[in-house]
Amino acid sequence: MQKKEYHIKTNKNIRDLKLFLFSDVHFRKNFPKEKLEEIERHAYLSQPDYICIAGDLVNDAKNPGDLNILLQFLLNLSHIAPVVMSLGNHDLLTLGKDKKWIHYLNEEYFAMLATVPKFQLLDNSSWKDKNVSFTGITMPSEYYEGQHESIEYIKQYLNTVTLPEESPLYQVLLFHSPISLLELNEKEYKYLNNTDLVLSGHMHGGLTPPVLENVLGKRGIIGPTNLQRRTIFPNYVRGHIMCKNTDAIISTGISKLNIPKTDLIFPPNINEITISKQKKYIK
Repeated sequence: MQKKEYHIKTNKNIRDLKLFLFSDVHFRKNFPKEKLEEIERHAYLSQPDYICIAGDLVNDAKNPGDLNILLQFLLNLSHIAPVVMSLGNHDLLTLGKDKKWIHYLNEEYFAMLATVPKFQLLDNSSWKDKNVSFTGITMPSEYYEGQHESIEYIKQYLNTVTLPEESPLYQVLLFHSPISLLELNEKEYKYLNNTDLVLSGHMHGGLTPPVLENVLGKRGIIGPTNLQRRTIFPNYVRGHIMCKNTDAIISTGISKLNIPKTDLIFPPNINEITISKQKKYIK
C-alpha cells in the first residue's frame, strides 16, 4: 500500500490537525478483506484527528457486497477517530441491463452508514468540530454520466448548493471529482474562496504506475471513461495542487482497477495530511 504524506501551512489561528484520507474503495462482492485491514492498520498507526473518505466507498450502489463487512470496517475506523465521508458517483450508480451506469439509491446502504458512531455523511451538508469545518458536495449522477463532468454543469450546480462561508475555522471541502473544480478559471474561483483544503479522489491516479509519477507530475495516462475529451493524459490526478489560495489533495484511490492482482502495478493509496499554523516572524 502506497502512503503519501503532506504538510500544509495555514494562516488561520488553529491547533495542528492531522487528517487520514483515502478514496475509491469500490467495495463489492468478494472484496479482499486484507485490503480493508491494511487501511485500518495505517489509520491506527497514523493516529489522525479525523479520517476522511472522498467518495466511492462501494462500486455498485444496487449490489454493494456484504454490508456487514463494510459496517465492521467503518466501526473499526470510528474507534480510531471521527470519520467524515462524501459521496462519489458509484455510491449512487448501478450498472443497468445495457451495461450503462444509471442512478440508484440504496436505502439499506445509507441506513447502514447511519448506524456508525462518530461518522458524518456529508451529502451537500457541513459538520463542524472544534477548530475545523467539513463540507461534502454531492454531484448528481447526470454530472458524471450525462454531462461528462463538464465545467459549465459544475458552475450551474454550485450555484444551487450552500458552500462554506468565511470563518475562522479551518474549512475542508470533500469533493469526489477534482477535474472540473480545479479547471475553473481565476474569476470562477469564488466557489473556493472560503475553502482552505479540497480533498478528492475519482481519478485513480490516471492509472499511472508509481515509477512514472515523477515523470508525469500531476497528469495521468488514462482518466475515467466518462471524462469527455479528457480521458487520455488527464490533468489533476494525484498529489498536492494549489488553486489560488486553496490547497487540494487528490488521493489516487484504494482500487485502481477492479481486476485481481493489479495492486502490484497500481498500489492502493492512503494519505496523511498534517496542517499546522504558519509561523509569523516579527522584524
